Amino acid sequence: MKSPLRRGGTALAAAVFGATALVACSPAGTAGSDGPVTVDVWHGFTEADGKVVQRLADEFNESQDDYRVKIEVNPWNVITDKLLPAMSSGNGPALVVQGVDAGQGYVRQGVFASLQSFYDDPENETETYYEHVVDYTVFDGETYGVPMGYAPFAVWYNKDMFAAAGVTEFPQTQDEWIALAKKLTVDENGDGTPEIYGLSLADKATTFLPTWLEAGGGDVFADGEVVLDTPQNVKTLEWWRDAYAENWGPTNITLPEAVDLFKAGKAAMVVIGPWMIGIADSVGLDVGVFEVPAGEEKRAAQAAANYWWLTSQGAKDERVAEGAQAFLRYFNSHDSQIEWALEGNYPPNRDDITADELAENPFVAEMLPFTENTYIRLADLPGGLTDVNAELDTLSQKVTHGEDDIAGAVAETSGKLAGILSEFE
Repeated sequence: MKSPLRRGGTALAAAVFGATALVACSPAGTAGSDGPVTVDVWHGFTEADGKVVQRLADEFNESQDDYRVKIEVNPWNVITDKLLPAMSSGNGPALVVQGVDAGQGYVRQGVFASLQSFYDDPENETETYYEHVVDYTVFDGETYGVPMGYAPFAVWYNKDMFAAAGVTEFPQTQDEWIALAKKLTVDENGDGTPEIYGLSLADKATTFLPTWLEAGGGDVFADGEVVLDTPQNVKTLEWWRDAYAENWGPTNITLPEAVDLFKAGKAAMVVIGPWMIGIADSVGLDVGVFEVPAGEEKRAAQAAANYWWLTSQGAKDERVAEGAQAFLRYFNSHDSQIEWALEGNYPPNRDDITADELAENPFVAEMLPFTENTYIRLADLPGGLTDVNAELDTLSQKVTHGEDDIAGAVAETSGKLAGILSEFE
């Protein structure tokens, strides 16, 4: 099934612009002659991170008299459902938070405007942003998105289990990681079903397969082509198949199920983003964190990432666009990013903040260098992400269930992916 963001993009963009052209003053922002300019912002954060965004917006409003940021919080699926209708009726926001996949679709439809001028202005200090994080939002030579929340997946571990096993050093390679997982696995009655798994990884619904391939020097999609069917990728997945045969982890589980095992004390390690901080605190679990170990070629972990996007409606009024960019500058300023990291549990979006400055939140201080080796999975797909994920999930489970013919499974999946993506050419 095609992504609704990418179906009929040209016609939809024309409808959006045709409708908004009839609207004299849009809720994206009000720029009357009296009083400050209002900049409407949509996002879906409802936990600690949402509270920090609101506080930073309030602090921004208090810091100057020219602009007022007004935030509307909705569930992410509601934002997806209402954004295009709101834009077509002239009731959309000036800024909205979305991921790269959604952002790319909206850029192609003309719903999001370029923020290249923001990057060209040295006052915005964008040279401090992580280059690869920004690069995900560059389309046709123009930069459209500004980093908002970039959350590295990492290995979270049960401190009590590590202490009981005498573990004092973290694994640096995947070989060392699996050896540690085997050491921490407990099968007291020897029936082949451990009471405690050494490592709980999701092999279903949310797969780590693309980052396994990246760590091994391969990829799924690159330069507009499916590049799954390569000897290097086959070698990588054969390694994971053989590793899973050591029975240190469950199979056929989703990410929430993997986390549930960890929460219940039935797994010593799990891979997830920094929201584990809140999860562990809610159940009184004493946890630590270390970086995902390196594969044959490099370290590679996935990121859960969101960006700020300026809508075409927000860009239409110069003063509203200036207010939106002023808020982005404030949000990603040095002091604001420290506040964002300490309270929101996300590593900062800039590379000039030190671990000492984040000492009040030791988890985020520890995760500070992880961003360098953390990537958005399948960010450059032109469309069809749902169907692509389904095929990769099937391949992932073949690997974890001991498929003999990995090369054949890779070739079959590659062909299916090529068919899916041909619809978006």
